[in-house]
Amino acid sequence: MSDDNNISAWQQWLQHPQRTGLRRVLFQIHLWSGIGLGLYIFFISVTGSALVYRNEMYVAAESQAAIRFVSGLIDIHTDFLAGDTGRIINGIGAFAVLLIALTGFILWWPGIARWRRSLVLRRGVGWKRFNWDLHSVIGFWSFGAIVVFALSGIYLCFPLAFYQLAEWIEPTTPQNLTTRLMDQVLYWLAFLHFGRINGIGLSCEGPGLCDQTVKAIWALFGIAPAVMFVTGATMWWNRVIRPWRRRK
Repeated sequence: MSDDNNISAWQQWLQHPQRTGLRRVLFQIHLWSGIGLGLYIFFISVTGSALVYRNEMYVAAESQAAIRFVSGLIDIHTDFLAGDTGRIINGIGAFAVLLIALTGFILWWPGIARWRRSLVLRRGVGWKRFNWDLHSVIGFWSFGAIVVFALSGIYLCFPLAFYQLAEWIEPTTPQNLTTRLMDQVLYWLAFLHFGRINGIGLSCEGPGLCDQTVKAIWALFGIAPAVMFVTGATMWWNRVIRPWRRRK
């Protein structure tokens, strides 16, 4: 391909990404991945957001039945009560969530002329346009958190693979046994999945306003995939199912 064609394709992506073949392909991947895994994403999102407050739920539990409920909720979120098999399925699902997030972030780009409008919700638009804007805005602002949740979820489901990768990147030696960078990366990857401050040694260490603020932020970002599933499914229904039903 010539330089002129490369420049032309790049300029088209910057100015009119909707016209590119790559975007159409990514749109189909994003659409059908989201629809196919939507209920899984919704379930993991809602349970994960609730479990940010599992310590509070344990404290508030006044019976053994309530305690068993919280413990069961953790087990369901972790491995669907299916042991190692369920955890493998959960890890594969986390891979899929990462793919959906990455394709969605690319699809978010509306072009140079309109990218600022895609950062906020607009007033005075129809409900279908508002639904699209809501999906787009939530996707943009929660992208980083969703990637962290997905990556850390993969790590928690397949820790051995991550340990082996860490060892390949930075082999353990007597000199770095307690200071290895990759160990710190894995530690923070696991920590960021849960959103707990207590005992970590940050400036707002321990229970209190800062700790609760962090938990609220984590819970809010945790529920974002569920909202995006609902808005995405609504768009799919309007664009695919309703026209198909009218033709039938």
